[in-house]
Amino acid sequence: MTGLRTLTLVGGIIAAVSGLVAVAGTVLVFAGGFDGGANIGAGFLLLLSMLGAVVGGVVLAVAGVLRLVTSRRPGTTTVR
Repeated sequence: MTGLRTLTLVGGIIAAVSGLVAVAGTVLVFAGGFDGGANIGAGFLLLLSMLGAVVGGVVLAVAGVLRLVTSRRPGTTTVR
């Protein structure tokens, strides 16, 4: 695998794991009941999933920009 493909794969895995953590945090929010208190564990999981989503998005954006930069060769035009 090339470095660009590996970067894309890592970004996708980070984004997928953060989605799973967000689902777990949401389930914990609703499973904890509504007693008027804060569910600190669920809130921490949701904050962690937000951080993972941002990191995964940045990695995927960097991979996309690198793919665009490396795919353009001087002197060639692409008509789509």
